Amino acid sequence: MVDLYSAALVSTSIALAAILSIRFRVSSAIFEVTAGIILSNFLGVQIESWLDFLGTFGGLMLTFLAGAEIETRLMKKNLKPSLVIGTMSFLAPLLGVVFFLTIFTDWPLITKVAASLALTTTSVAVVYAVLTEYDLLKLQIGSVIIAVTFVNDIMTLIGINILSPSFNLYTLLFFAIILSMILIIPRMLKYVFIKYGRRSVEIELRLILALILGVALIADVGKLHAVFGVFLLGFLFANSIQKYDEIRSKMRTITFALLSPAFFIKAGLLISLPTVANNIALVLGILAAKLLSKFAGTYLLCKKWIPEGAAFSTLMFSTGLTVGIITATLGFELGLLDRTQFSIIVISVILSAIVPTIIAKKYIPKKI
Repeated sequence: MVDLYSAALVSTSIALAAILSIRFRVSSAIFEVTAGIILSNFLGVQIESWLDFLGTFGGLMLTFLAGAEIETRLMKKNLKPSLVIGTMSFLAPLLGVVFFLTIFTDWPLITKVAASLALTTTSVAVVYAVLTEYDLLKLQIGSVIIAVTFVNDIMTLIGINILSPSFNLYTLLFFAIILSMILIIPRMLKYVFIKYGRRSVEIELRLILALILGVALIADVGKLHAVFGVFLLGFLFANSIQKYDEIRSKMRTITFALLSPAFFIKAGLLISLPTVANNIALVLGILAAKLLSKFAGTYLLCKKWIPEGAAFSTLMFSTGLTVGIITATLGFELGLLDRTQFSIIVISVILSAIVPTIIAKKYIPKKI
């Protein structure tokens, strides 16, 4: 039976988070995680089975949409700078945060790596929001920043996936299905949309949701982790789904109205405020390690390839949110992070979405 007390508080929190995000022009994910922290630490809300499912599904949908947003045309156009800067944007904080944690903690090596992977990301959501706000998305600088962001996040998802490798026959089945979908998806989506599209039963959406859960299951039993499988599926859908704005719009509505908030509130429910308060110096140290290492790894490269906005671009690459929390959550579910470590890392990830964004507004490049 659904706990109506928890359900009422969670649904109210989702609505309030949306209002606050619009009012303060900050990603709603930040307010949703904050709501989860308050609900858990002050109002006695726990992760019920229904919220656990919605949160898990929300993480999968966010990962799918991240893959589906990748434009191969954009990647090809900016291939060299996106690969070079994206690689350094991933490696620099990975090494920097591991180095910091080695000095200041006694965490096991695999825990340090899992924690650092969550801090390597660049937030697609934050980058999109800022570039759109300042009309930079369609300019060359915007194209390069977006391409770098995709490369960075792809490497993060691959990294967390291979951190605990264990392959079997289902692994081969997964890759066989993925390869076959390269040919099947464009034709299937076109056929379904033309024949059954724009109907109240939303067959095209039901089919995509079924594919997401099916691929997630096969990837999971194939020891590749569900988020990796769903990200690849999203990437395969990218070129096709971008042709049908109706489908993409409806999927975003489903995700950002319910599933995404459930994921972030669930993450917030796992965070212990006393733990964060007792480790605030460590949280700030991890944040500083990420920001400084991102700057050291990418600033000179940005000056070379994005000279009109090197400081701005570097700060954008320093943001982290959705994929960072997904990575931390997966690390927690795999037993690589305990609740204390998870709380410290997620708070650090959230701060990395806020601090660079505030500073970046002082370095907005001229629209040329």
